[in-house]
Order: sequence, then structure tokens, then C-alpha cells
Amino acid sequence: MIGLLLVGCSSAGDVLTVENSGTTAAESNASAGASDTFPASTSDPASGDEGGQQTSSADDSGGSSDSGESSDPSQDTPSEPSPEDVIDAKGIVIDDNACDLDTPVSVTLRTLDAAATVSPTQARDAALSGWSSLTGIRIRPWEFFNYYAFDYPAAEPGNVTITPQLAVAPGPADPSSPEFLLQIGVGTRALAAADRPPVRLTLALDNSNSMAGKAQDMLHATGKALADNLRAGDTLSIVTWNSKYPTVLELHAITGPGDPVVLEKLDALELGGSAELYSGLMSAYKLAEAAYDPQAWNRVLLVSDGGATANDTDLAVIREHADKQIYLSGVGVGEAGIYRSDMIDAAAHAGRGSSMFIGGEAEADKRFGPQLVRTLGAAVREVSAHLELPPGFQVVRDAGSLNEFGADDLSVRLGPNASLVLHRRLRSCNPDAGSDPEAKLLVRVTFIDEATGELKETKSAVKLSTLLADKPAALYKGAALAAYAAALQRWQARPADLAVALAEAKERLKAALDLLPNDPDLAELDAVLDVLDAG
Repeated sequence: MIGLLLVGCSSAGDVLTVENSGTTAAESNASAGASDTFPASTSDPASGDEGGQQTSSADDSGGSSDSGESSDPSQDTPSEPSPEDVIDAKGIVIDDNACDLDTPVSVTLRTLDAAATVSPTQARDAALSGWSSLTGIRIRPWEFFNYYAFDYPAAEPGNVTITPQLAVAPGPADPSSPEFLLQIGVGTRALAAADRPPVRLTLALDNSNSMAGKAQDMLHATGKALADNLRAGDTLSIVTWNSKYPTVLELHAITGPGDPVVLEKLDALELGGSAELYSGLMSAYKLAEAAYDPQAWNRVLLVSDGGATANDTDLAVIREHADKQIYLSGVGVGEAGIYRSDMIDAAAHAGRGSSMFIGGEAEADKRFGPQLVRTLGAAVREVSAHLELPPGFQVVRDAGSLNEFGADDLSVRLGPNASLVLHRRLRSCNPDAGSDPEAKLLVRVTFIDEATGELKETKSAVKLSTLLADKPAALYKGAALAAYAAALQRWQARPADLAVALAEAKERLKAALDLLPNDPDLAELDAVLDVLDAG
């Protein structure tokens, strides 16, 4: 596989298709209630004889390396989605007043970008550095579930695990229309850094004058973190976006961590003039193709402060190489309060790669140290979760969030050591929805095995009563993240009820901390909320 790492960021929402009526709908990821009404039982939904076993099979039609993306380059520059889920443009909104207690409900959730993690790091860095206005940061709730860690079980190679979790939704209850929180964790295989394949990596570095200052410092921090974690057997090339003198390091065989040649080239990198993205891409892909090894991770990493623009031609080139499994990821660098992710968003999404924001050395060390395998690796792609629910259920969504955004563009890729986390609020028009002892939730996850190109499916079926008897810490953490993202959005708008949103976020966070008192992610959320509350 050939990969390209692009420094910048990407974002997209989730596609929600409701199949029992042939309609589609979008839901809000950011909803949170006012009081905690989760049940207190601690049984395990994955144990016993409740139908929680998982099965996996290859689809009879075989697999394909085709991403399913449009060949029209004009589709490569997506409009910015709202901070809600994204729906199929042909869909219509379900009638909230309709109540069908006879027909089982089938819902498909497909994430468009499970590797976008920009807004959580931007918001954290801005708040904790004293720049707490958060102005201009696009808070995208799904990115918070991508960025923060969930302890879901790992899968066997070539497969995924499914962990469904369910609880009564917090907030005032309507006995005639009960609501629930559903969270589904889809885990990929575990892979230790020592066992990863060799890497064929090309760095495409923005060296324009706009990179002067912190952006350049973070570019160096990113390069150093990578150098410290590459090893003998890896190959590294470095290019800039300078059209006259693009190549800095060509097909260099790494001698070991902290390779002195790599560090010397990074230290000697100079800024100057305007840089051309297309030139940088052409130089990077030329070297990536020369280094290509089908047994390696072939990657391009694009690093930029986001000041350039990716046009249709640029994105078509990126997509063409992603189809050859030369994946491009993006790293955005610079000041949290002024970084703009549009270019990296589009490029990393087209390149089926990770997108991130590096605003400090600690973040660079984390993403390219302990998380290097997750950041650069590939385990599965084109992941869709298909839910079978009892009659009367529907996914709560905000009709005002309808957005036509690449509903057929399934470029998502998950690396090893990763989880796709789908967090949703459900409503039922059946007052007894949670008490039926025979009612089940069936989850089918379809995906393409990156190693073989096979289209596969894994299933999990669990009784609702079993799920509701549990008190899953991961779901509580998900509820805290959703409320936290919603509070950040409210902070930007500064509405009259801002204090209410902050209080709800703190309440959800406290509920999660009661179950996970030593979770570093939750401690980080707590620190940011304290800053916002004081402001």
C-alpha cells in the first residue's frame, strides 16, 4: 500500500438512512439532557445467552478496492457540513407523529470521516492557553468521538468487534415516548508498534512565508516525532511545495530512531516565498510511487498551516493515488485560534487518511509516538453499521440539520488500535419499549478488509433488557463528550442559556467520572469546562 501523509485536517459527518420506509433522516450528535436517569445495574451485555455473540462472514459478491467515490472532481471539495449528522440528499424526514408498532425498524449509519480529530484539539488548546473565545473553530461533535479513547475490545485480524450499549436517556422523561442513549463501538485489530509493517513515508511540507512562527515550530515537532519513531527498514522522503527546488530528502533508508540525516534535513528547512500545493503533491507522489512496496504502509503526510487552497485538480490527484492505496493524511499546525482547516479537510478526506491539528509538542509526540500505528495504519475501510430495532423506534434528529454532503462518498478508513464510536439518541412511541423481555437490538457492520479487499460482515444481537441492565462506562463517557461538544458550540454563540449548557455538560461529566475516575480524557474535559465556566 502506498500512503501520503498530509498535515492539516478533515471533517465529515455520518450518514443516517432509515430503511423500513425508504426514507432518510439526520440526527443531532450534540443533544444532552438535564438530569441523570441512567440505571444503576452493572451486568455485562456481552455475556450469557442473550444473543450477544458476534459472527463474521465474507460477502458472496467478493470485495473491491474501489472506494465507491464519485469520479467527478467537482465532488471532491465538499461544502462544510453542519455539526449534525448528514443525510442522503434524496431522503425525506420521517413523520414524528406517525407510530408504527408493527413494522421493525432498520437504520443504516455510515460515517464519512472517522479519522478527523481537529476541533477537539483546537478547542482544548485555545481554552487552556488563555485564548478561550473559540471564535472561528468549527466544533464538529463527531470528531470528539474520533479523538478521545474508548476501551472497546480489539478484533482478530481481518475482522471487527461490535459492542452495543444502551441506557435510559438523561433528562425529563415522557412516559408515552421514552428516550434512550445508544452507543455502538466498532473495534479494529490490535497491533503493537514492534509488529507493524515497514513504512514508505513521504512528507510534503508547506514552506511558504505564512508558516513562520509557531506553525514552523510545530512542523519541526511533527518531523522530529516521526523521526523518533521510524526504524530500520522504513523509508522517508521529504519534499516542499517549492516548484523550483522541491526535494529535500529522496528515498532515504532509515537507520534507526532519531536518524541524524532526517533531523539535519528538518533543521535546515528554510521558508520563503509562496508555495504551490499542486507542485508539492506531484513531487510527493512521484517519490511515493518510486518507494512503493505492496508489503509496506505507503503514506504521504501533508503538513501545513492551512493557508493554501485545494482545488478540483489537486483533489482528483489525491483521490487517484488513494485508489492505489497511497493514502494521504493531513496535519494542521500553528495557533489554535487562527488555524483554518478547509484545505486539509478536503485533501485528507479525498486521500482516505487521518486529519489532525498539532498545536504543541506533546500532541505531536502522542500522535506519532504511541498512536503512530493508529495514525498511519489501515485495518478496514468503508464501514457501515446497520441497526435492526423493534417497532416504534426512531433515531432522534434535528430536521433543521439536513445537509447534502457526499452521502455516497464512503472514504472512511480505520487503522489498527482504533474504534469507530456511534453515539445516538433513540425514541420510541411504545411506552413499554424498554420492558419487552424478547425485544432485541441487532447490529450488522459491513466493511472492507484492507489486507484482502474482501467485503465482510459481522453481527451482534443483544436483548434490550440485557443492555438496559448494564451501566456502561463507555456510554457515559460518550454522553459527556456529546454534552461537552454542545457546550463548546453554545459558548461560541453565547446565548442567554449558556449557563444551562455548561451545567448540563458538567453533570454528564460528573456521571462519567463516577465510573471512570482516573480517565485522562475526562480530566481534560473538566479542565476546559472550568475555563469556560470562569469566563
